[in-house]
Amino acid sequence: MISAGRQSYGEGISFVLLATLGWSLSGLFVRLMPGLDGWQLNCWRGFWMAVALLCYLVVVYGRDLWSRFRAIPVLALCFSAGFFALGSTLYVTSLTLVSTATISVIGASSPIFTGLLSPWVTGEKPGAAAWFAAALAMTGVGIIAWSRIEGGNVLGILISVMVPMTFAGQTLALRRYRAVDMTPAICAGGFLSFIAAGLLGFLAGHAGGGFEVGLRELLLLALMGPLQLSIPLVFYIKGARSVPAVTLSLIAMLDAVLNPLWPWLFVGERPEASSFMGGAVIILAVLISIFGGHWLKPRTG
Repeated sequence: MISAGRQSYGEGISFVLLATLGWSLSGLFVRLMPGLDGWQLNCWRGFWMAVALLCYLVVVYGRDLWSRFRAIPVLALCFSAGFFALGSTLYVTSLTLVSTATISVIGASSPIFTGLLSPWVTGEKPGAAAWFAAALAMTGVGIIAWSRIEGGNVLGILISVMVPMTFAGQTLALRRYRAVDMTPAICAGGFLSFIAAGLLGFLAGHAGGGFEVGLRELLLLALMGPLQLSIPLVFYIKGARSVPAVTLSLIAMLDAVLNPLWPWLFVGERPEASSFMGGAVIILAVLISIFGGHWLKPRTG
């Protein structure tokens, strides 16, 4: 068992910021593999993420690894692994039905779902600063995506709404069971994602389903899985030990700010002006979420 008391709030914030930095590399990797669709990307990204996490767990726990799986409550294992696999699958499905901009705006509602559910799941009641930051962050994402929003069908919108719900569920599960190392549960979720995306890839018309990729892409995905998912998830799990659930979700929204940065730096894809304006609003929202509770505390003496 890992005690949440051994880690400070500041250390937790640092871990979540590092996790978000890693997640933000997804856009760059996708640009390097234009020939793959979401099923292929999600299939092998999930596989290599799970393999990297398994190697990490073997190094950390050695022969004690199986006991670490058993230490996770069954419900926690099912929820954490299930939310990861379901969220990944729903995200890929939503990309085929609505625009990426629409998904970005809907995805910004994750802190709202987290805040509404956290009193019952984790016992945490978000304060006024957290709710204000969540609303401000949604505004920032709206500014970024407004010029690119396209009308989506009802089914696409419904599926898109389920994506931030699954991320909120994942965050709440990590926060509720923060006394246990949940990395084994995420590892299991990666293998589930591999199987689900691989099989659903057959529906996209691939002869080999989502499993069908070239050698170059497979090598890039072998780098993407650990760098963009495994390492960030380890940091995020660590951060969840001392950072409230709503703040976790809000910091993760910095992905919308950082994701366009890497293609701009490495492949010359310049972000629109709205990305800079919306990004500034999101950064302000995250700062309010991190420090707002301290600013609003009544001063004594």
